[in-house]
Amino acid sequence: MNLVEFTQLFWFATATKAIALFLGAFIVYLAYKGYKRNASKPLLYAALGFGLITAGTMTEGILYVVVGSDLLGAIATGTIVTVLGFAAIIYSIYSTK
Repeated sequence: MNLVEFTQLFWFATATKAIALFLGAFIVYLAYKGYKRNASKPLLYAALGFGLITAGTMTEGILYVVVGSDLLGAIATGTIVTVLGFAAIIYSIYSTK
């Protein structure tokens, strides 16, 4: 297990990840609220996409710091989740209903 040194840069990265989490959660909330109000499936997929992008951002930090995964594996896993989120957003843009 890798031990992570808690430096100023670490705390800055953690703070920016927390801000990304809250902003991402707010965007997901707004998209889901729009889905419920308008019964629009594309908004549901947009909410899913933004949720996955937010989760991808958080996955990297959790895997590296909490689980102790190697950095490259954490980045690769977070990127895969983020790509799935982008795919969901693209699907929401091009879906017909």
